[in-house]
Amino acid sequence: MDLLKRQNWWVWLIIYLGGSGFLKSIILGYFLKVFDPNEWYAKWWVWVIGFVAFIFPFFVMIMVFYFQITVAIADRLNVGGKTVYGNTYFWILGVIIPIIGWAFIGFLILYLHIFIFIQLYSGEGEQYIEA
Repeated sequence: MDLLKRQNWWVWLIIYLGGSGFLKSIILGYFLKVFDPNEWYAKWWVWVIGFVAFIFPFFVMIMVFYFQITVAIADRLNVGGKTVYGNTYFWILGVIIPIIGWAFIGFLILYLHIFIFIQLYSGEGEQYIEA
C-alpha cells in the first residue's frame, strides 16, 4: 500500500488526527524524499552540540527542523502561497514580534497542514510514487 495514492487519503487523516504534526512531517517527508543529506539536520554532530549546550538549543533545533520539513513538503505538493511560507524573513519576523508574530506562525503552520492534506486528497502526491 503506497500512502501517496489518492485513495489512501484516509490514512493521512488518521495520522493527522491521531499523531502529532512532527510525526506526520517526518513520515510524509520520507515518502516525498525532502530530506537532503547535505543539510544541517543530517549531520549528527550538530544535534550533539545542540543537546550538550544546555538542551534549550536542542528544542529550538527540533522546531526549526519541523518548520523546514513542513515547508519543503508544502513546496513539493504545490501548496499555494509559497511567496509567504517559503520566505525565511516571514518566519524570523514571526518569532521576533511577540503575540502577533507568534499567532502568525501558528496560523501559517495550521494553513500548511490543512492544505498539505488537501493536496494529498486531490492526488498531488501521486507523481512522487516510485514504480
